[in-house]
Amino acid sequence: MAAALQDVEASCAICGASSQYGECPHESNSLEKAMEQAMKRWAGFAIIRDWVLTHARDQIMETFQSLKSVRYQAHMRYLQTLPCYTLFQKYGDPPLTVQQLNHLRSQMSQAQNIYQQGVDEDWRRCCMKYPEVLDYYLSLVDIDLPDDTDTAVRDPRFGGGPVNETKRIKPRRGSTDLGKGHRKRSRRRSRGRTPPAAPMPGGHRR
Repeated sequence: MAAALQDVEASCAICGASSQYGECPHESNSLEKAMEQAMKRWAGFAIIRDWVLTHARDQIMETFQSLKSVRYQAHMRYLQTLPCYTLFQKYGDPPLTVQQLNHLRSQMSQAQNIYQQGVDEDWRRCCMKYPEVLDYYLSLVDIDLPDDTDTAVRDPRFGGGPVNETKRIKPRRGSTDLGKGHRKRSRRRSRGRTPPAAPMPGGHRR
């Protein structure tokens, strides 16, 4: 009597290991790597990344400039209260004695250090907001996935060129696109300074 046929499972497509020895991790690892590469090739991913980063950087820089302006005004008000500061600003060294001048310069140097420390602290706190700001702008992006019954999903045609993928990605709430005018405004607002990469939660690096 002929032996009953037995169903078989395919061996690992990467290393050829038999399915008898359990699931081989090579295929799933390769699939994850292929997915990462596909995401990098997908134009929609670059559009989303660029849009989110641009708006996040603009927001962080705008907040920082506002805080810096407040500190600068407080710094200038303090300098105005220093004895002989007005004379020093108006006439320079001659009206002041050496003792007065040295004392004033010491006070001004100390005030400048405090101002610098405050600006650094404001900048650090702004940069620590990056995860929250990035999450916010990512939440504004609408991604319209096709239905499983869509013809392009049920009957895909591979090798025929990429589909129009960008039309399914759109910022919500009337957000502007990344045109040249927007980039120029971003550069003017940041005064040529690009904020560092978003810090990881729980730590900060300048």
